[in-house]
Amino acid sequence: MTFTLRQVTQRAGGGEIVRTRTIEAASISIGRGADCDLQLADLAVGLRQAQMRQTGPGQVTVEANGNLSFEADGKFVSKSMLEVARRPHLIFGSHSLDLEPGERPGEIVITVARLDGAEGQAGAGETETFSPNAIGLNKRATAWVLVSLIALLGLGLPIGAFFFNENVLIHADRQWTSGPLSRAHAFLEKDCKTCHQSAFVAVRDEACLTCHRAGQSAQTRQAMTSRIRAWGGPRTPLPAAGHADAIRLLRAEPEPGDLGGQVAHKVAIAFNHPNARCASCHREHLDADGQKSTPAKTPSPVRDKPVLAMAPNCADCHSAMKSKLPDTALSDTPDWGRHPDFRPLIVLSANGPNPSVRRIAMSERPSEHSGLKFPHSLHLSATGGVARMGQVLGLSRSADGALGCAACHQPDASGQGFKPIEMTRDCGACHSLAYAKVGGVLQQLPHGHPDQVVAALSAYYGSGGGRSGSSDQAALPRRVPGLASQVMGRSGAWQGSPAALEAVVRRTFSPGGACFDCHTVLPPSRPGSLAYGIAPVHLTDRYLPSGAFNHAIAAHRKDAAGRETCGDCHKAQRSDHAEDLLLPAIAQCVQCHGKTAPQAPQPASADCTECHGFHSPGAPKGREEPLPQTAALARFEGG
Repeated sequence: MTFTLRQVTQRAGGGEIVRTRTIEAASISIGRGADCDLQLADLAVGLRQAQMRQTGPGQVTVEANGNLSFEADGKFVSKSMLEVARRPHLIFGSHSLDLEPGERPGEIVITVARLDGAEGQAGAGETETFSPNAIGLNKRATAWVLVSLIALLGLGLPIGAFFFNENVLIHADRQWTSGPLSRAHAFLEKDCKTCHQSAFVAVRDEACLTCHRAGQSAQTRQAMTSRIRAWGGPRTPLPAAGHADAIRLLRAEPEPGDLGGQVAHKVAIAFNHPNARCASCHREHLDADGQKSTPAKTPSPVRDKPVLAMAPNCADCHSAMKSKLPDTALSDTPDWGRHPDFRPLIVLSANGPNPSVRRIAMSERPSEHSGLKFPHSLHLSATGGVARMGQVLGLSRSADGALGCAACHQPDASGQGFKPIEMTRDCGACHSLAYAKVGGVLQQLPHGHPDQVVAALSAYYGSGGGRSGSSDQAALPRRVPGLASQVMGRSGAWQGSPAALEAVVRRTFSPGGACFDCHTVLPPSRPGSLAYGIAPVHLTDRYLPSGAFNHAIAAHRKDAAGRETCGDCHKAQRSDHAEDLLLPAIAQCVQCHGKTAPQAPQPASADCTECHGFHSPGAPKGREEPLPQTAALARFEGG
């Protein structure tokens, strides 16, 4: 089956142009759309108005799509069966279609032409409607006006300003720069595409993360550092962890309250320019005072780092987080007064090498099971043997004469936190592990390894080296409850017999022994065996993985009267068990934070960044390296 299309067009100077095209198909589509077989450039014609198909020898059926219609032999119809031999006449808008049989069998010839008068009516109407003339803009006149305007603004105005105005706002040598880069990025001054990777597109986060992505391997970081130094960079780029998924950040971001701001907000997002980008807060091409550089402005000193300009602040997103992100685990926190209570990471069970930990709110009064026996109240008592021993040994003491916190808890290098507890360094002054003195050298039991303790005692006492009356033993300093004070001073001589050795080992792991008072001793599984064990001890190094507390701040160490404040937050003097969690509740912090001078003797900032950073919520602003997002658990082993 063949359709031959004859398109008849009238010449401007008279005459006709006939274009012929053949389609080998059982049907053809008719309409205004570019994908139609028979395209009619007329707004009165639908995009795909009708379908014409051969339904028999010399017979076609024309059927309109949907509710559209067409004219067939003087009648408006939506479907018509036509005999081609009768030369039917169809009208679609301002076009006529005349059908007739072709010369070849099965061929149908369709002659398409505009109706008489339509060329000057419908066609002219369309031209007037969709041309610049319809709104009074002649193309030639418009071109001249625009060329003249460009010449005036781009050439005449700068020349005039240069000659007639001393305070010229345009400098030819500064027209093509947006302002200075900070010293950190100055080596990229002539390599714009490093940050502006696509023309007319704002700097994307991926461009920044090329150098600042967190979590890169040491090898990748070293290679990046080498490249940046080769390019002239002044320092290794700091890694920046993402605050949250970019889509969730966008959903949580609040919209401005006024209509104009909301429109600008929507437009910024539509053009891929949201406030959650790296470049929204870390701004380049700004002067030292954080303002846009202008040609007329005297250049100010270059900044060391990009300008930090916070876009939305923390409370903007976190005051109504639940309404924007219903699946979030975070609580709404509009201010300090409605800050949720602390949820420290607690060791629920220290059995095995991998302790069971969980975050529990302070309001639930959680207990910590570190595997260690330790009564703070005994060690911090102003009376008794501990206070007396601290005085004799010259250890740190509090005002009332009790052993001070600093005797065991030593600040780390930053002063913001404390070093993990080590037995030899922090406890060994009082809890001696010395068991003998050989050649003037004290012999220490290996801490944290019960099998090595048994081996050391067996090597010494099993060989008869621990005979009573030894001058070396007599010279041992007395320590409570160290092993030496228990095995020395007993009457009789060691014979190195198995029974005597067994007695020494069992006393070491029994009540009153060197290990029993602080640790949970696991007895041997077989009768007569000396294979004692010690329950694993895991001391939490960092309880609040989503926040940070800076002990180096003066107000965190002493109150307004200059008194030590350890006991104000950590109620250790009243703690009789190691299971007590000695952390303050949020109410303790609210006494100062967010308050003014009349409300608190030591008012403190209400800024969220005092404890939380944007890139690392567990680290305050100012810490360059992001801290881990989980608490560190320090294994209590040998010092």
